[in-house]
Amino acid sequence: MSQNIVSISLSNDDLAAIRGMLAGLEDKLSAMVELTAAQRLELVKMGPTSEAFVRQSLATLEQDPDILPRSFDLEEMQRDLKALDDLRPIFSRLRQLGGRAADTERALGSDLYSAALAAYRFAKAADGSAVADALREHGAERFASTGKRSPAPEDTPN
Repeated sequence: MSQNIVSISLSNDDLAAIRGMLAGLEDKLSAMVELTAAQRLELVKMGPTSEAFVRQSLATLEQDPDILPRSFDLEEMQRDLKALDDLRPIFSRLRQLGGRAADTERALGSDLYSAALAAYRFAKAADGSAVADALREHGAERFASTGKRSPAPEDTPN
């Protein structure tokens, strides 16, 4: 096997511990929401410039909250900003971990597919073995509908 981008081996205890930690994380972050696609489109977005406006507005409102109508929940605005500030570093780490998870999944898949392709090439060159015959059959099924491929430049005769 020529390609080996990643090699991971986890014990059953490790897997159980990871599942437990994820369950704990999900429990502690149970207040997080999952928006629909429509909600994502409809919501106003807070970028860096808007965030500065929000922080300045809150600081100004805290100086004289009596200018607000009773229906305006200044305390909720304060809680939301604190939650955002508290959770941002956690969300950043989760995004990084999620990116590494996706990259690891992709690398494992690539390692596996490369190994299977190498085994198929070996099977096509071998003769008489039941295992080689089975591998050739699996490959023939996999590549049956892919059609003819244009030869690579190094495959063309001079």
